[in-house]
Amino acid sequence: MKVLLINPPQTFYPGSDAPAGNLPLGLMYIAAMLEQAGYKVEILDAFMTEASFLKVGDTLQVGMPYGRIKAEIERRKPQIIGIANPFTCQVDNAVKVAQIAKDADPAIVTVVGGPHVTVVPTEFLNQAPSVDIAVIGEGEYTMLDITRYVEGSKDISTVQGIAYRKGNTAVLTPPRTLIRNLDELPYPAYHLVNMEQYLNPAKIEYRSFKKRAISMITSRGCPFNCCFCSVHLHMGKAFRAHSADYVVNHIAHVVSKYRVKTIFFEDDNLTFDLKRFEAICDKIIEKGIKFAWETPNGIRADYLTLPLLEKMKKSGCQSVFFGIESGDQHVLDNIIGKSLNLKDVVKVAKMCRDIGLKTGAFYIIGFPGEKKENMMKTVSLALRLKRDFDVGMHLFYATPSYGTRLYEECKQKGYLTAELTPRAFAEVRQTSGVPLIETEDFLSSDVKEIAALANKEYKKLSLINHFKNPGYALKTALNYPNIVIKYLKNLHPV
Repeated sequence: MKVLLINPPQTFYPGSDAPAGNLPLGLMYIAAMLEQAGYKVEILDAFMTEASFLKVGDTLQVGMPYGRIKAEIERRKPQIIGIANPFTCQVDNAVKVAQIAKDADPAIVTVVGGPHVTVVPTEFLNQAPSVDIAVIGEGEYTMLDITRYVEGSKDISTVQGIAYRKGNTAVLTPPRTLIRNLDELPYPAYHLVNMEQYLNPAKIEYRSFKKRAISMITSRGCPFNCCFCSVHLHMGKAFRAHSADYVVNHIAHVVSKYRVKTIFFEDDNLTFDLKRFEAICDKIIEKGIKFAWETPNGIRADYLTLPLLEKMKKSGCQSVFFGIESGDQHVLDNIIGKSLNLKDVVKVAKMCRDIGLKTGAFYIIGFPGEKKENMMKTVSLALRLKRDFDVGMHLFYATPSYGTRLYEECKQKGYLTAELTPRAFAEVRQTSGVPLIETEDFLSSDVKEIAALANKEYKKLSLINHFKNPGYALKTALNYPNIVIKYLKNLHPV
């Protein structure tokens, strides 16, 4: 029995940032589990491997050409193909890979997983006839059971956490219990991908401009309930985490074996269990593991203290991102549902500046229930934190992802301005994108205008900061020239 796991090509729309990739961690965890059970498994990262850049209309198709993917499938001869789909905006590419697999060999069992499929599994199967099985939620044990089904040792109706076809009907099986002890999972199957392709990329950058950088996830699940977030829909609300020993040993493994210099912790709640998180920092320091780390997904500012921040920096932390979302306490409390006191955010931003830890923050505007003055409070806070403490601003439009409370409210009240296509989901997340929500209190053009004003003022503050700190500006230019070029283009579009 042979399983081929594929990370599909991606589509980039006008206004998108330059293509950047990540390790296909989900596939790598599944591969490690299948190998541990004795199955033959391979990974084909069709986004990063042999990537071409093909103009299709006004979009850019990035990755291995589909003809080459078909040839690889025919050469490798798998019985099962598992396809990753981490983003709704890329779902068409996952379906295309499934179609190619069926063209190569109609007997291949095609499986697709990821957040989008998890939230709308039966709808997805009904719209994608080339897909045989949709995985709902975590994929490690589910894919193991699917493999046993295909080899004939398990009945498909007993595989928990999937949607499958029974004639012309999509059938849902009972949900799978979440993995409680994440330490029972083996490390991701690093040996099944070309690590140098990610650590020293040639055509497609990794997720930053830093070399020898990888991503790592040390926990799953989110107990919070922000109206826009779908994390708990596919990873559950219960916080589950690798132990501090597992995490630190994992870090030591990749630093020693692959000469990793920077790790991006992609957890949704890295610091939720403060005792565990502090133990991770302590053990990194005790073992003398030399690497840099960052938190690009954001962490809660209100969980941090000055002693903990100092310990984070000593263990290698270079920057932290905060999920602030709104600069209006009423919006945070009564619209978003995020339990966060903005006074704590300001305190932590000051502490980070005082100890020399770089910071960034995520903000969102355009929620139903907001008025333009609420959005301007968010802009005001973002600019204040930039001016006073040099906190980077990352401003987004509220996005009604499937299954969220935000989506349900917008659908019920008729607030959506466009059909929720993959393109719409991609474009709404762009700086120059188009908001998808209008209410009685604001037009989408109002939200776009407020964002444009915020970005204009933010760029001015950034320029002032560079003049105030010429040494830092020079260091940035020498270490990350692509970032500087991108920044200058934003100031003076060509």
